[in-house]
Amino acid sequence: MSATRNENAVDIIAAHAANLRYEDLGEKTIVRARQVFLDTLGTSLGGYQTRRGRMMADFAARHYAGEEATLIADGRSCTAEGAALANGVMAHALGMDDTSRLAGHVAAELVPLLLVLGEQLQLSGRQLITALAVGYDVFEAIQPTVRDWQRERGLDHKSQVGSMASAVTAAVAMGLDEEQIGNALALAMDMASGTEQYVYDGFVCDTLLSGIGARNGINAARMAAFGFRGPPGALDGPYGYFHAFGPGYDPAALESLGTRQALAETGFKPHAGCRHVHSCVDATQALCNSNGNLDLDNIAAIEIDGYRNAITPFFRVDPEPDNAYQACYSLPVTVAVTLQRGSFYKADIQAWDDPQVRRLRRLVKVGLEEELENAGRNGCEVRITMNDGRQHRGRVEYARGEPENMMSDAEFEGKFRKLSGDLLPEEGIVALIDACARLEELDDVGRLLRLTTAGVRV
Repeated sequence: MSATRNENAVDIIAAHAANLRYEDLGEKTIVRARQVFLDTLGTSLGGYQTRRGRMMADFAARHYAGEEATLIADGRSCTAEGAALANGVMAHALGMDDTSRLAGHVAAELVPLLLVLGEQLQLSGRQLITALAVGYDVFEAIQPTVRDWQRERGLDHKSQVGSMASAVTAAVAMGLDEEQIGNALALAMDMASGTEQYVYDGFVCDTLLSGIGARNGINAARMAAFGFRGPPGALDGPYGYFHAFGPGYDPAALESLGTRQALAETGFKPHAGCRHVHSCVDATQALCNSNGNLDLDNIAAIEIDGYRNAITPFFRVDPEPDNAYQACYSLPVTVAVTLQRGSFYKADIQAWDDPQVRRLRRLVKVGLEEELENAGRNGCEVRITMNDGRQHRGRVEYARGEPENMMSDAEFEGKFRKLSGDLLPEEGIVALIDACARLEELDDVGRLLRLTTAGVRV
C-alpha cells in the first residue's frame, strides 16, 4: 500500500474499515443489523428448499470438501469459501433478500460470509454487526458511482462491487490490520465479475453471483492475510475499477464514509420479484384495498407511472416476457398478477401467462413519474379505468420495506415463517427469531448456523 495514509481510494476505505467500532454505530444501524440477519436467514432457509439451493449445497460439499464451515439447513461441512458460495446462492435464490436504493442487493453477499467466519472464529454479535456495517459502507461508497454506467453495459453489482465489499467485510471479521484490509480490497477488485445477461436469456444464474461475491470476499481476505498485495490504485488508478468499470473516479464518492451509516438505510422485500416492481405491487394493493374487489373482466386500461430505474431497460416494461423468470422484472406482469392474485410471491408469479393475466398485462401503459424521479423515491402510481369510465388510483411514495416505509416486526416474522416453511420445528424458528432480536448480546454467533440445522425436516 502507499506509504502515505489516505493517499488513494483504497487507503481511504481501508482506514475507515479498520477504525470503525461498534460504539460508533447508531441505534438505527444496530436495529437494521438484527433485521438483516433475520431476513437473510429466512431467505436462505427458503432458498435451500429450491432445486438450485440443494444443488449448490451438494456442489460445495463435493468440490469444497473440508470441515471449516456449515452449510445452512443442510448441515454438512465444507471449506469457508465453499460455504460462503453455497450459502450466498441460497440467500438470493428466492430473490427476496434485502436491497438498498443506492447499493442494490448487499446482504446476500455479506451475511453468508459473516455467518461462515462467525462460526469458524467464534465471533461475538457485536463483532458481526461491526463488520456488517463496514461492508454496507463500502458497497455504498463504490456502487452509486458506477451504477448507471454499469446498468447500460449489463454488469451485475452482486459479484462486481459485491466481491470488494465482501473482501473488506471478511478482512474486518478476521481482525486484519489496515494495510491488509486495503490489500484484500485491491485483490478483490481483480476478482470482480458478472453480467445481467441472465435477464435476457431467462436463466436464474444470477443467484450464483451473490455466492461468488461472498466466496471472493473470503478468498481475497485470506490472500491478504497470507501476504499477497493488491495494486494501490485498484479503485482510482488509470486502469482502476472506477475507470475500467465506471465513468471515472470522483473523490466525493467517498465523502460519506464515517458520516453516513449505509446499513441504516437498507430496505427489505416483502414481495418476490425484482425490487423495482415492488412499489407497483404496493400501489396496486392499495388501490384494491380502497375499492374492494374489482371486476377484472371490466378493466379497460391500466397506467403505471414509476421512477426511471423501474421502467428501463425495456424488459422492465415488456408485456410479453418469454418465461416466469423474465416476468419477475415486468411491470405489466406485476400489476396483472397482483390484481388477479392479491400478492406477488414466487407461486403467484407462476400465473404470469394465465389467460386473465395475459389480457390485463396487455392493457398496461408505463410512463415516467417526474416527481418520484426528481425526489429520488422508489414509489409508483397505478391508475385503472373501467369499461364504464370509472377510474381508480393507488399510489405509494416508497416501496414497503424502505426506511421511510419500513416493515413491522410482525411483518419480518411473518416473512421469515413463510420462507422457512415447515423446514424447521417451531422451537427452532422461535430460537432463531430470538437470537437475531438480541444479536449484539451473542457471545458466539456460530449458534445462528447451528440453529438452521437443528431438527431440519428433510
